[in-house]
Amino acid sequence: MKYSLPTKIIFGEKTTSQLPKELVEANVHRPLVICGKHFINSGKYRWLEENLGFFDTFSEIEANPGTASVDAAARFMNERGCDGVIGIGGGSILDSAKVVACMRGMKGSVRSFYGKTKIKPGAPFFALPTTSGSGSEVTKYSVLTLPSGEKKSLHNDSFYAKVAIVDPELTYTCPPQTTASSGIDAFCQSIEAYWARNAIPETDEHARKAIELAYGSLVKTVKDPDRYVRKDMALASLNSGMAFGQTGTSACHTLSYAFTKHYGLVHGFAVAITLPWFFEFYSQKRKQRCLEICSFIGAKSIEEGKEKILGLMKAIGAPTRLDDIGCPRSDFPKIIAISVAQRPQNPRKHTKKDLEKLLNDIY
Repeated sequence: MKYSLPTKIIFGEKTTSQLPKELVEANVHRPLVICGKHFINSGKYRWLEENLGFFDTFSEIEANPGTASVDAAARFMNERGCDGVIGIGGGSILDSAKVVACMRGMKGSVRSFYGKTKIKPGAPFFALPTTSGSGSEVTKYSVLTLPSGEKKSLHNDSFYAKVAIVDPELTYTCPPQTTASSGIDAFCQSIEAYWARNAIPETDEHARKAIELAYGSLVKTVKDPDRYVRKDMALASLNSGMAFGQTGTSACHTLSYAFTKHYGLVHGFAVAITLPWFFEFYSQKRKQRCLEICSFIGAKSIEEGKEKILGLMKAIGAPTRLDDIGCPRSDFPKIIAISVAQRPQNPRKHTKKDLEKLLNDIY
């Protein structure tokens, strides 16, 4: 695998101020801003009104965004004649906005993208994350929810942002639980990138940075944030995306979709709840890799590393047992049925029996 990331990255406090210049350079005259409803009442939105000139706004994207919402945003973009897309928000907003940008001039549904290997580039997409976790600003991945309720991933090089502006100041008002769930997502994705079978030196370096920064800063960012830890977590999230955006994620993400779909568990917590178990499970095949991860968080053994991960989760209020999220044992068969599929980058294949043991061990 060769490392490839075409996105221009601008990082640092107050870098949102560079957005108007980037729009001009991309020849964008009428952008569509995709954001959450709460953002419209913020000072940053007023700043956009004062500094961008004319733009349209779409704010109907939900958490775990559905294909219907993405289709609605694309229709609005095309009706209004927008020639660029600005996504300002967390992972759900960015995952949606990057796909909407590729639907410029398109009449059908985003569902037609599934199964396609070639998707034409659309309007220029500018990504500004307001949470530190998804890393979506620098990936070609988008996870959308189908009408059936199934979460399904899209990935294509055309989804990359033209410019990612990672301004830690945009995360200052992020509430504690969102900070916790998004931050643990960055931590998990970085570990998944590091132990991936297709990891390369470039992804290793970004994953290491992200693991160290997230482990060292997340608890304070949740409980007593200041500008320094907010900056560290923004950098952790960015590096996380620069790592897993190349390698993909592993079984922690595969199982997470069931926990979100059936029990409403937020994405980051849904990924994290199986991380300690998979850390031990994968260490049986990739022990050296997992010991290196241990060294990044100050642990000297696999068992100590697992305990430190559990300790981090507990410190930020993340659930660690299935009983905590209202998952009964009687649901195990349906969870296993939708989670047994393998990802090629998984460090080790898992069987139905492995998943049964996992679910029982963390019940």
